[in-house]
This record gives sequence, structure tokens and C-alpha cells, in this order.
Amino acid sequence: MRVKRTWLAKNSEPDKDFIDFCSSDRILAVLLKNRGIDTKEKAQAFLNPLKVKLVSPDVFTDMEKAAERIKSAVDLQENITVYGDFDADGITSTAILYLTLLKIGAKVDYYLPDRAIESHGLNTKALVNIIAKRKSKLIITVDCGISNLQEVKFANGFKSDVIITDHHEAPEVLPEAYAILNPKARNSLISDLTVEELQSLSYLAGVGVAFKLCCKLLEMYNLESFVHEILPLAAIGTVGDVVELIGENRSLVAMGLELIKNGRHNGVQKLIESAGYTDKVNLTSETVAFGIVPRINAAGRLDAPHTALNVLISQDECEIETGVKNLNDLNSLRQQLCDETFKQAKEMYEEDKSSNEKSIILLNDNWHVGIIGIVASKLAETYNKPVFLMTKDSINDNIIRCSCRSIPQINIFDVLSHHKDLFAGFGGHKMAAGFSFDENKIKFAVFKSLLVKTIDEVTEEIDFSNINLYADMIVEPEEISEKTIENIARLQPFGSGNEAPLFIAEHLSLKDYKLMGQQNNHLKISAEKNGVNVECIKWNTPDFNLPQNSEFDILFYPQLNEFNGNKKIQYVVSDIHSELLRDDGIQIKILDHRNKFNILPQVLDFVASSRKRTGIYAYNTKLIKQLEQNETALKICFSCSDIPFGIEQLMFFEPPVNKTDFVNIIKKTGAKIIHLMNFFSAEISLKTLISTLSGMLKYSLNNLNGNIETEKLAKALCIDIETIANLLSMFEEAGMTQFVQTSENSYKIKSLHPIEYSKIMQSSSYSIIEDQIREINEFKGFYLNSTVDEIKEFLLREI
Repeated sequence: MRVKRTWLAKNSEPDKDFIDFCSSDRILAVLLKNRGIDTKEKAQAFLNPLKVKLVSPDVFTDMEKAAERIKSAVDLQENITVYGDFDADGITSTAILYLTLLKIGAKVDYYLPDRAIESHGLNTKALVNIIAKRKSKLIITVDCGISNLQEVKFANGFKSDVIITDHHEAPEVLPEAYAILNPKARNSLISDLTVEELQSLSYLAGVGVAFKLCCKLLEMYNLESFVHEILPLAAIGTVGDVVELIGENRSLVAMGLELIKNGRHNGVQKLIESAGYTDKVNLTSETVAFGIVPRINAAGRLDAPHTALNVLISQDECEIETGVKNLNDLNSLRQQLCDETFKQAKEMYEEDKSSNEKSIILLNDNWHVGIIGIVASKLAETYNKPVFLMTKDSINDNIIRCSCRSIPQINIFDVLSHHKDLFAGFGGHKMAAGFSFDENKIKFAVFKSLLVKTIDEVTEEIDFSNINLYADMIVEPEEISEKTIENIARLQPFGSGNEAPLFIAEHLSLKDYKLMGQQNNHLKISAEKNGVNVECIKWNTPDFNLPQNSEFDILFYPQLNEFNGNKKIQYVVSDIHSELLRDDGIQIKILDHRNKFNILPQVLDFVASSRKRTGIYAYNTKLIKQLEQNETALKICFSCSDIPFGIEQLMFFEPPVNKTDFVNIIKKTGAKIIHLMNFFSAEISLKTLISTLSGMLKYSLNNLNGNIETEKLAKALCIDIETIANLLSMFEEAGMTQFVQTSENSYKIKSLHPIEYSKIMQSSSYSIIEDQIREINEFKGFYLNSTVDEIKEFLLREI
């Protein structure tokens, strides 16, 4: 199933009065109205988030109770433990509350669970350590705890109080905590809030709720100025948890970004610099999302959350420098693991998808539990389906751990709630969730079938083949000026609920394009419309293949690119539409050389001079011997047994033995430019094949001590290994030979007798081999005689 991306332009039309209010900038007025900002009062607040007054912490019904209990603990110097979580939200939440408690004189430590061993939330083993060894009389959770009924009851039994600060969906029955601060929990907020205030508070991340508690404590101790020390961390955690950046969250992030720009917080400054962001004046939420958050998350994903926390709470310059270096190393390792896991998961899904068309549910015992959530997100985006990736617990082999990611049409939390009785642990929200279950109680295959059935029921009317991408409006290039881009920046900070605006530009005329970047994997396009030159950048797009002067449409975000003091408007492209491109943006260019002969020298010269990463597919022994005489060809030549990854152009010096291999080779290499050639492609005769194989076996018996390798035989005979295996079985069944298998693909001949065709034709393998040879010859005919358009249509259908 191909995923089509349909663009839908909102194109709200504001009235003249509202446009005048927006300094006569119609585009800014449209962008505001598209976001529900349709009055001057709303616009004034939205465009000035630094001036918006935050809602009082006292809107939480248990806030006063929680603050008084903490003050009592400070006065009595009771041990307090902040119990956090291992993602960016949980780590920043832990940091701001720990720093605040230190500031007011508390005797405080912290606990961050190990993702691989403990998962999210409270657990009794950790509580035993906190209560028995640390002697903590007060435990304050951040970004967790609202579902831990039994664990809170356990702590209460040892006379330790628990204050819960959390933002996750709350169960109907709440834990018997000393106080609960969670805007989603029943009766947690005062009753006289406006609808806007209630909605704004419900969007708070875990760090936002913890920040409210910090504000209350600092107010209680007349230390309000310390808020400026923790706001940068509150901003990072809010962006990191991908909550709605509207209302209270918008102001928190805006305030935190301003403080980061002004040099607040040494650890954050070092993280930004290490991520390569030198322009602190134009620091944005995207800087945080792509530069800081992944490094903090990498620590938690790879079982080292304390590394990130230390960078955020330490005052020691050397410790911060070392911590930042470690976070960069962990992030690089995280990226490598993600790439490997995504490739494995994609291959597993391609083999499994026929049995499950509405979701992706995969289990691999060796995947890292800290990585599967990221990979699930990437798969959900790629295939437009809910994704469930599972792996075995690192401690208990019976426990399966799962990370789930969804698409907007499906509430994954509701889907999983149908099966909550099967889970050992479970939590999350609409778009992301996690759970674990015991295979001793329910097997993976059984659980998968139940999950598939539930998803089928809730997705009956959902079209998975289409993704709607929403643009704000259709524009002409002459409408996008430096002033327009400056006004668009007034909508910052961007994030969930306030995404960066996207525009559609239609009927651009292609002038030129080129690849750029260290790996030539980014696309730079020069185009024109109405006499206006347009420069476009599309990241991670290693090929384009549109002819010059052809028309195309783009979905884009405009920005100012400044280099050597010169400013230039640049369009950052999200998607491209053209009649010459497929709907999903995948392009394959086929070059036909099948009727060209004696061109091997020219081809090899072309390969040597080409700047594109090239692969040569060949398996015929005679052809390979010719290629081995050329040093360049020798290095890049491969067969089905050693298919490389990351090839830009692929040369088929001869056709593979069947359509499946043809498709798999192109998929696994990732090539977008295909050269079709014809060096050795004669039709195979089964009788000749049997005779030739018999001669080869005789040679092996007389000269190689009877040793044979199926892969070498397959290459010499231009057939696949499976057909070779069937031929050998047929020879043995007909009494022509006896083998001893010495390894998976190696045999030793014990005896060999002359061919008796009457016995061979009576073999049970004979008809199977006939079908295999017919398939090989049919594909050779397809490869040699089909038009380029027919081959391209086949590939685009199958890949």
C-alpha cells in the first residue's frame, strides 16, 4: 500500500479590520486566524507571550497542602527524595524541583529509574531503597506516579508521605497520596477557572506541574527571583515532551528561551554550543527540540539519565564539560542504534504486512528498549499506521516491553485500555503509550491477534493510504519578503498545537538542482515563477530527477538564510508534487543500455569518474572474471549474497534470477538511478543445466576432493541457490550421487554416477525445478523485452 500525501490549504480569510491590526500584513492575519486567534485581544496575548501572567499555583486544590508538608520537612530537616523519570520531561522536572528544594534549605536527594530495568513510575524495589536506606520521610514524584496505587500504598505503610506531581492521564481510582498535583486528575483544580484556563493547564507537561510547585515554594520563602534559574529547564522539558505549545506552555517556553538567549544556565549553554548552534540571538524552540532534547533523552534511553541530570544541576565547570561530552557520545550511539533498528523493523514489516494491514506489531528480543519508541515514531510517520514495537526485558525474559506510537485518527491509549487487564504495566496518552506483559500469562502471538482485532474495530473507516498535510495558505513567491518572515517569527515558539506555518507554492519552473552535504543527501533547487527566483532546500532527499523547465509544486516554510553578512530568502521544503513524481515522493530513474554491446570499457570509465555511490550487480562467473580485472569495478561489484546499503546508482550487468531478487536488490541498496544492461542473459535449458552441473560435480570429485559450494555453483550456472539445492536433491534422489553436508551451503561428494534422464524425470523434485527454471526464464524475458515504463511501473508498484 502506497501512502499518498494530500495537501489541504486552510486559507482562512480575516476581515480588513483584523488585517489592519496586523500591520496590514494579510499573511500574518491569516496565520493567526488559522490558529483560532481571531480577535485583537487574543492576538495581543498570543503575539506577546512574555507579557502574559501565568496562572497562580493555588489553582491546584492540593497545592497549599503540598507546600505546607514540604515546609514542615524543611523545618524538621527530614530527608526528601524527588522521584523522577528518565526522559527530557522527567529529568528537567527532577532538576527544577531538586534545585528549588536546595534553595529553600531542604535536605534533598533524587532518584531516577533505570529504563531497561524499572520502566516508568514508582516501583517497590526503589521505594525500599529510598525508605530503608535513605530514610526519606517525604517522596515527591515528578512526571510520574498518578497510576501507582499499590506503590503509594506501600510507601504509606512505612510512614513515608508521597506527593504526586504528574500530567499523565489519571485513573478513576487515584493513589492515596498525601497530595496530588495533576491537572488531569479528578477534583485537582479549583472550580471557578475559565474554559481557557482549564484547557491551558491540562496541556502542562510534567515539568510544568513541577514548576507550579516550585513557584509556590519560592513564593512561600520570598525567593521569587530564583524562578529565572529554573525557567530555562522548564522550557526544555515542555518542548521535549511535545505537549501543546499554547496557553501556559507557550509563555513558559517563550520566557525560558529568552533567559537561555541571555546566557542563563551554564549547562544549557554548553549543550547548545556542543550541538553546533552558535546564533543564540535567534534561538528558537526548534533549537531546543533538535539540539538539546535529543542529548538529554539519549542519556535516559541508554540507561544513563544521571549524566543528563548532572549537566543541568551541577555548578562545577569541569563536571559540566565532561557531562556534555558524554551526552554527545550517547546521542551518536543512539542515532546509530536507531538507524539499525529502523532498518531491521522495516524489513520485518515488509515480510509481515500481508497478515496485518492496519498496524505494525513487531517483536525482536535484541532491540534496545530505550530505542524502540523513536523507531516506532519513524515507522508511524512512514506508513501512516499505529506502531507497536516490542522487546524482551533485560532482566526477566518472560516480560515483553512495548513502545507504541499512533497517528492522529487513532487514540492509542483507548485502544490499549481494552486490554489493560493483560498488562503488568501500562501508561501513556493519545499518540504515545507503553506497556509490558508476561509471556507466561499470554503469548506474543495471542496478544498480537487480540490487538489486531481491536485495531480493526476502531479503524474501520480510516483511510491509511492517505495522509493529509495541512498548509496555512497558497502564496505567490512575490508575497514572501523579509518583512513577512520577520512577522512569521512573531508566532514563535513553534511546536505541537502551534506548528511552524506551511505554505503552498504552485507551478514553479525548475532551473537547476544539485546535491549538497557531506554525504550528498540534501537537495538544493533553483526555480522561478513570475520573474521571481526561488531557492529551495529539501533535507534528506538524495535524488530528484526532474527535467529542466518542468513544473512542480512545493509545501514549504520560508526562512532567512544569512551567510557572510548577506541575507537570502530560502524555502525549506517539506514535500514536492509533480506529475513526473510519484505521490509519495519516491523517484526511480531508469537508464536503458540493454541493446548496447561491447560497451564494458566505457561503462567502467563512467563508473570510475562518477561522483555518485555506485553498485554493480553481477553473478555470472565469466562476467565477474572480466570485472575483477578492473580495480574500481572489483570494489563495488556484488551479488544477492552481499547486497550493500546506501547506493545511489545501481548497474544491473545482467538480470537477477527472478522478480523477487530484482525488487529486493533495489530496496536494500536504496538506489534511485537504475542502469539496465545485458551481458550474459541467454535462456536456460533444463537439460543443458543438468548436463553442465553433472560435469561440474565430476570435476569437483576428481580435482577438489569432492567439495562443492552451492553459492559458487549458482553463480557459475546463473541460477539461484534454492534451485541449486533442489537440483542436488534431485541428483541424489535419482541415485546419481551421494552427498555429505559439511556446512549450511557446503557439501562433499561421496559418489557420482552417469546421468539417467528417465530416473531424473521420475524424481519428485523434477517438476519443482521445471517451475523454477520457467520462472527464471520468464523474468529474463520480462527484463530484456519490457519497455522502461513497464519496468518502472512494476518497480514503483512493488518497492
